[in-house]
Amino acid sequence: MQLKEKIHKVYLLLCATIVGFAVIYGMFPGGNLRITTLRTFTYQSNIFMVLGFIIMLVLYNSKGRLRHYVSASVLVAISVTGLVYNFVLVPFTDSPMFYIGFVNFVTHALSTILALVNYFVFEKKGNYSKKHIGVAMIFPAVYWGVFVSIGGFIDWFPYFFMNPTQIGWPMVLVWFAILLGAFAVLGVLLVSYDGKRARRM
Repeated sequence: MQLKEKIHKVYLLLCATIVGFAVIYGMFPGGNLRITTLRTFTYQSNIFMVLGFIIMLVLYNSKGRLRHYVSASVLVAISVTGLVYNFVLVPFTDSPMFYIGFVNFVTHALSTILALVNYFVFEKKGNYSKKHIGVAMIFPAVYWGVFVSIGGFIDWFPYFFMNPTQIGWPMVLVWFAILLGAFAVLGVLLVSYDGKRARRM
């Protein structure tokens, strides 16, 4: 086994441990379980990252496509969390900056950074296609659809841009189109970079 592969495996395990600890710590403020945290995309995407990194570690030498789909899905999901929180929620709401508090820092900034480092430093290039990014967008899109649909019944919406009672249905759809378009562009750029990097290597 090459040294870089050993370091990569340790990195995946370390990242899963750090993010997993932050998620668990955030779910038990004051020692009491706060199950409602699991409704937020932040916690769901961070849990997804923990599980995804473990799957990527277990399937490290697998020649199948599953590992690459997991890798792309984790990268997109956690990037959605980091970018939306810091560039939409913080500027437009009273959400605290990512550096305020350990849990907030890990789940809204560090996890995104760790996922990006994993891809740009460790992951083999040339495995992503537009199909991978399309599959990766399923998780955020399903989350949006579910909570926009049931938010009125449970009297709770995760974020202002998903709340039709606050901004109206037209603006909810506009925000969805903006976010989906932005991440589709990022996905295309990622696939393009992945292919070019593979050809250079």
